[in-house]
Amino acid sequence: MSIRMDQIHPIIAREYDYFMSEHPHWSLTKGDQDLELVAHALRVLLHMKTTPQHLSEYLALVDCQHADGGWGKMSSNKESAAWVTAFCSLMLIRGNLSLHHPRIGEAVRKCVRYFLETQKEDGKWSDPSWADLDAVSHPISFFDVLLAVGKRLVDEPTLAKVKDSWRKGMKFMLDRQAADGGWYDPEFHPTGVEITAHLIQDSIVADLLLGNELNVAECCRKGVRKLLSVQAADGSWDGENVDHTMDCCRSIMLVCSVLNMRPECDRAIERGLEWILQQKCEHGWPDFPGMETNLERTCDGLDALLKYKAYSQPVATAIVKLWGYAA
Repeated sequence: MSIRMDQIHPIIAREYDYFMSEHPHWSLTKGDQDLELVAHALRVLLHMKTTPQHLSEYLALVDCQHADGGWGKMSSNKESAAWVTAFCSLMLIRGNLSLHHPRIGEAVRKCVRYFLETQKEDGKWSDPSWADLDAVSHPISFFDVLLAVGKRLVDEPTLAKVKDSWRKGMKFMLDRQAADGGWYDPEFHPTGVEITAHLIQDSIVADLLLGNELNVAECCRKGVRKLLSVQAADGSWDGENVDHTMDCCRSIMLVCSVLNMRPECDRAIERGLEWILQQKCEHGWPDFPGMETNLERTCDGLDALLKYKAYSQPVATAIVKLWGYAA
């Protein structure tokens, strides 16, 4: 690949320093925060392997968990929502692999109860801020990680309920894939780009690593090929959307590694990352080219580069671990 690691490493180091300099703007130890941003920030700590130095950040997230096991959009919100709860849950279960803190373990068990109690009969969860498919994908991703690395946290009867819930949620998503390989929501994701990238990387592909019960290989392959077919000539996706381009790069990296599709995908990933690097501000990344730095997008940029670093390693397990689908 033409993007060399000796180019990537200094960028990661500089952007991590900038990210840490913005600590007051993402840390719950400093006050009320947007929990979507907090979860993005905790993911950076995970992938930089600095989680053990930041126990207070994870305990602050536990401190604002609601009695029902969920969280709202802001840490001060009183009402829980599925998507942000799943993102927070994922950060806690994965962070506790190195922190081993009993309060975090108990918070994860509350998260499990929340998702078991709020799933609809048709297998979906709903979140007013997100399309139903995204609102299903993230809880399923949490269950994927629980089944992959966290089964000891729950008892056998609860684990059986999780498996049933997982199957229902997976079926909800798989039944809604379009013939062209994409997923669409006319209100939230009319182009289908972001939602397709989310679903194959954040939930569906994990089945291949958890026993292949639902035989999703072809579904994931079609999803990747759909994304490849709509990449722009400049390497971006979805109208030069930095967020969605990062999503597509990460999604294709994971799925093509699991499915041994790398020869088909390598150049698209490289072009996407070259475009992402071109859009970088002095510090961080914007939402669209020419805009000012967005802190959440900066977290995504770090995540994309860290995942590319793992993708560049000779074993596929390196990138699988960065999704929490393997210990």
